[in-house]
Amino acid sequence: MRLLFLFCLLSPMNACTSTVEDRREKSPNYKDGVFFNVIKGEGQSFWRYFKMRFTTDYAEWPDWVEVPLGAKPNEKVFGDEVRVTFINHATFLIQTGGYNILTDPIYSKRASPLSFYGYKRVHRPAIAFNDLPKIDIVLISHDHYDHLDLDTITKIIKRDNPKIYTGLRVKKHIEVKKNVFELDWWKSAKISDSFKLTFVEVQHFSGRSYFDFNTTLWGGFVLEIGSKKIYFGGDSGYGPHYKKTYEKFGKMDLAFLPIGAYAPRYFMGHAHLDPKQAVQAHIDLKSGKSIGMHYGTFPVSAEPREEPEQLLKQETMQAQLKATDFITLELGESYLVD
Repeated sequence: MRLLFLFCLLSPMNACTSTVEDRREKSPNYKDGVFFNVIKGEGQSFWRYFKMRFTTDYAEWPDWVEVPLGAKPNEKVFGDEVRVTFINHATFLIQTGGYNILTDPIYSKRASPLSFYGYKRVHRPAIAFNDLPKIDIVLISHDHYDHLDLDTITKIIKRDNPKIYTGLRVKKHIEVKKNVFELDWWKSAKISDSFKLTFVEVQHFSGRSYFDFNTTLWGGFVLEIGSKKIYFGGDSGYGPHYKKTYEKFGKMDLAFLPIGAYAPRYFMGHAHLDPKQAVQAHIDLKSGKSIGMHYGTFPVSAEPREEPEQLLKQETMQAQLKATDFITLELGESYLVD
């Protein structure tokens, strides 16, 4: 089985061959054929991954967890009210200002290039795809399979034809490219007079096979919608980029921060927050409210499934924050942000 898993890593599948404008050379974050983090860490190479995967004891996850479907979301939410619905992993529906925004959408059975092997979900998406309202904006933080799910993206494009925003060179993976827009770190797109989004620095890596490590850019997003500022952190390790984001944009009203996929730390530490670091990122961003994500759906790392939420509660208390400052949502739960 592990040998078959290696095939997933080695496979160059899901790369489209049609021409996409290559703007990497103009990026200050790109050199010698790859993008890089501001804070250097030990490279996330295939061989380091191979060693970690074959020498680490992974906690046993359940084969399946039955979760009820959440209520069908509103068609629209207007004004400054922000309604957030947790679907799974890093997939949230954000509704505010008349916009429906979907983050890193994944509805597939597996986070893998193969339909029959790879990281398999342990629960269904908590909002049925057909219950999603018409999506206006899709945010894709980077091209890892648990964040860029091409089958889901294709379904959304066919149904809603939304505008899709992502990092440099990620567009090459997506078959229909008309409304796909690539951004470098700290570059912005004006959606309307009341809505601007900016692709921001995070500390991570990219690639969908052994052959394309760090050839596309990873990042997070700051959404400035009306009077609200919303941070979607994608996937990241801890670094000075959180304070840098605060310095550029000021306090966040709402932040989505990853709290899972952190074990073992010697391998995951540079690229994934643990709950203690997620709390520090919340403090760095001076976020009014933070919501945890990136846990409990796909067994991509060694920690027990329930541990990220348990540790987040402990670390929130340890940091002397209110229990309501940094929360997690039930799958399918819709939450109205004050």
